[in-house]
Amino acid sequence: MTQEEFKKTTSIDLTKFSDTINLEIQDKRKLSEQLPTCMQFVNILMKVHRLKQEEAEVIFEKESLYFRKSFMTNDKLLQCTGISLFSAFLEIATNNLSIQPGQKSEAYLESRSTKVKQTGAQDAWVQTASFVITAYGELNLRIRSGQIIRMNNPIILYEGDHFQPKSNDRGELTIEYLPCIPRKSKVIFGSYVCIVLPNNGIDFKWLLLDDIERLKGYSLRQNKSSANALYTSCDGGIDPGFLSTKTIKHAMAAYTKLRIGEFVSFEGEIEEVEASEGFTAETKGSPVIPEAEKVVIFEDTEGF
Repeated sequence: MTQEEFKKTTSIDLTKFSDTINLEIQDKRKLSEQLPTCMQFVNILMKVHRLKQEEAEVIFEKESLYFRKSFMTNDKLLQCTGISLFSAFLEIATNNLSIQPGQKSEAYLESRSTKVKQTGAQDAWVQTASFVITAYGELNLRIRSGQIIRMNNPIILYEGDHFQPKSNDRGELTIEYLPCIPRKSKVIFGSYVCIVLPNNGIDFKWLLLDDIERLKGYSLRQNKSSANALYTSCDGGIDPGFLSTKTIKHAMAAYTKLRIGEFVSFEGEIEEVEASEGFTAETKGSPVIPEAEKVVIFEDTEGF
């Protein structure tokens, strides 16, 4: 489809859009307001995910808004290379995941300091944008790929609850869970989740205190100074919502790794690799990269 054909068929208001693409544009927020970017975004959704043009255009308008808002809370995104921002934006369409904020957000934008080798000169650090997929976004990708049918909401375990993994007569893993109702304690000692697999299979994954302490230790080493505050934000214990996310992430680590693009990463990737393979980021021999800046986007009060 040519630009002229697109202009005749689209419902998007192109008044502020430029007809050419410029990755070196001074105001990086306007990268999504370039006609070639818009057309490519819509085309990816139509070809890869088989959406109708009007459906793809609705998604573009929503995500373009969230893309522009992401610069409001992280000025380092303005310092990111144009190509990385352009690529990260298109990854929204490639993965068909939203950067809409919320407790169960699927993805967000992040700026990272990346080391670039230069011929005949010292290596330089540049800011690059990355499309980061959360545990909930990864879950949606795995459901789409057919690896799993669904994952039930994680169950948080409190002191007084009875939790016992065991095998049935056929050697299949089951969970014996008896919650203590009414609650006698707010102290959390773990969580578990049930995963429904193809061919009516069921799998269970869990995190207990030892696992939580190990993840907390990895977080401390990654952040250099202190672990993520959510490990101790609930009266000295882990935040329930944070633990639910960690449980989902831990559960999916057992399945085949998903293919992702150059400017894409999974949230908590370093921590999860350490948890499954037992090493720290320093042992991999990689250069120490400053901690990434996560983008917090102001959530709209108006729905679409």
